Amino acid sequence: MTNPVIDAILSRTSSPKLVEPGPTATQLETILACAQRAPDHARLKPWAFWLVQGDDRNTLGELFAEAALADNPDSPTAKIEKCRAMPLRAPLLIVATCEPTATPKVPNYEQQLAVGAAIQNMQIAIASLGLGSIWRTGEMAEHPNVKAAFNLSEQGSIVGFLYIGTPEKPTTPQAVDPRYHVQQWPVKK
Repeated sequence: MTNPVIDAILSRTSSPKLVEPGPTATQLETILACAQRAPDHARLKPWAFWLVQGDDRNTLGELFAEAALADNPDSPTAKIEKCRAMPLRAPLLIVATCEPTATPKVPNYEQQLAVGAAIQNMQIAIASLGLGSIWRTGEMAEHPNVKAAFNLSEQGSIVGFLYIGTPEKPTTPQAVDPRYHVQQWPVKK
């Protein structure tokens, strides 16, 4: 017996090389709706999903290059060009941010985990629609200039850059052992 949800999860892989076409408007709406179904303690909805596509990817690349130069004005040209090209890795980039709500009931880290769960939901939806994605972070996710461009407070964070498109080369997932990293508790001495 097969189950489409389990099949989608078990067949999902990251696709580092993504090309056109990206998702259609209808597919994107579905992907974003799936994000909204992530577990979210106290229904705080701490997320925002910023769509970056078309020429706006070049604008984001310039922001990345400026951020790298702000950190080190003597950065090698190759590094600056790499930063400039990052948003061009896919036809669509979703920047998933977390702006936590101050509440003793739900700590900030739990709100960040909710955004992470939303990204995972999107990745499963993307794979089930026949598209590819890769979730990246890196130094630009932590850079104050980049965070400011996404209206984040000091407590806010960029949880991930989700690149979406058509995999240039489809990848086959490696077999997994469901017992890997699983232990019985309590620890037997």
